[in-house]
Amino acid sequence: MSGHSSRLSADLRWVEAMLTDLQRQIDELAGELRALSHLVHVHTLATLRADTDSTVAPATPTETDDAR
Repeated sequence: MSGHSSRLSADLRWVEAMLTDLQRQIDELAGELRALSHLVHVHTLATLRADTDSTVAPATPTETDDAR
């Protein structure tokens, strides 16, 4: 029975090690996903800003500005 208990204990340690490694990988991927999400957000804002800048007509002087 001692051999069975020892084997069960070794299996449990192996499973715990695998779960710890899996959690590390998940944390690493989550960090990479946050960084990628930030880049996409910045790129989207820059694209929207460029689109807005290109569609807005340049300001023209008004009659009041000419009178100055």
